[in-house]
Amino acid sequence: MMKKGFIAILAFIATPLIAAEGSGTQPPSVEVKFGKPTVKQKLFYEKMYEKKPFPDATLYYYDNGVYKIISPGEEHYGVYVVQGHLTDDEYAVHYISLPSSDWGGKTAHHFLKFNRKTGVFTQQATWEDDANIAPQYGRFGQDENIINDPRPIKWDTHSELEQRNR
Repeated sequence: MMKKGFIAILAFIATPLIAAEGSGTQPPSVEVKFGKPTVKQKLFYEKMYEKKPFPDATLYYYDNGVYKIISPGEEHYGVYVVQGHLTDDEYAVHYISLPSSDWGGKTAHHFLKFNRKTGVFTQQATWEDDANIAPQYGRFGQDENIINDPRPIKWDTHSELEQRNR
């Protein structure tokens, strides 16, 4: 009887601790705001990364260095730095994806070179789980990004017919 009473007291004391652990509290985070929309870029891969064989993707750029990318199998955010300007005939961009399920909860680095005269890009990617990703390349097009809030953007609702038919 004394043993049952002791167990009941322990259970009563532990209940708030268990509830607090499972109360849905989020881990610490930082807030990142989107700048003003600048460029929307459609990528058409001709050589792809075999672990992510998505032939098309669309990038939405914001003037504070934040981007969103969507494809048939990815949707995540990241930050970028441009060497040159997105409106130059030739420029390069370093991207670091924010941790997402697309990259196993980790970051990934991409370096792309763009030539607007030829409409061609090259890409070198790396991430912790695959430091030897083969170079990739393809064609691209870009126009104005008019979407202030990219959070609702999904491949099913924002990809264009030319992308869905490949």
